[in-house]
Amino acid sequence: MKNFWKVLGVAALAVGLTPYKVEKDEERGEKRYQALLWQATVSPGEGEEKKVDVNLGFKSPADKEEAHLFSDELSVAYDVCAEGVEKAADAAADAAEKAAETVQEVKEAVCDAVETACEAVEDAAE
Repeated sequence: MKNFWKVLGVAALAVGLTPYKVEKDEERGEKRYQALLWQATVSPGEGEEKKVDVNLGFKSPADKEEAHLFSDELSVAYDVCAEGVEKAADAAADAAEKAAETVQEVKEAVCDAVETACEAVEDAAE
C-alpha cells in the first residue's frame, strides 16, 4: 500500500510541475511557461544575461488572464488628426451660429408677444 501512495504522490508532483502552456512573445523576446504550481517568465536582459521571473502558487488552466482595470501597464493612445480637429471646430462654429440665430429669433418673438399683450391690455383698459 505504501508503494501505491508513493506512485500517486510522484504522479501528482509530475502533473503539478509539468508546464501545460508555453507562450513566446516575438516582439519582446520573452517566453512564458505555466504549470499548475508555478509560472516562469524568461526575458532577455543586458548582454547575454537572461532575466527569469518565477511565481509560485496554484495556476488554474481554466482561469483566463484579463487586463486589470487599475493597472500600471495599461496605456491608451489617442491619435488625433488635424483634419478631424478642423472639421469638428467648423461643425461647432456652425452649431454656435445657428444657436445664436435661434436665440435672436426667440427673443424677437417674445418681444413681439409682450408688445401685443401690452396693446391688448391698453385696449381693454379703454
